[in-house]
Amino acid sequence: MIAEELVSQIARLKPELGPVEHLRLALLAAQQAESLDELADGNALREVCDAVSLKLDAASDQHRAVAFELDSLATTAPCDFSTDHLWTLVRAIKVQSQVLNLYLADSQRQQHV
Repeated sequence: MIAEELVSQIARLKPELGPVEHLRLALLAAQQAESLDELADGNALREVCDAVSLKLDAASDQHRAVAFELDSLATTAPCDFSTDHLWTLVRAIKVQSQVLNLYLADSQRQQHV
């Protein structure tokens, strides 16, 4: 299977998504599989797409919540920073890390092999 076929299958599987979302889902699904041929099976592709969509939705929700917290934090004077503000920054870093890991999973897996 080539990437173009994967995107086409995902477009048939998830017609409600736009072209950019089809590409994003294809990239993330391909990173989850050992090979693209593994995703040729419709059921396997559906399972991987559902799992990836769930992870992406969760990471997006967390990112949105942390972005709101950071916006609130930005209005705070530096001398008014508390321990809670530092924990907000730590959470923001962790959420960014989760989002990046979704996209970098394949390259990290290859480095460990």
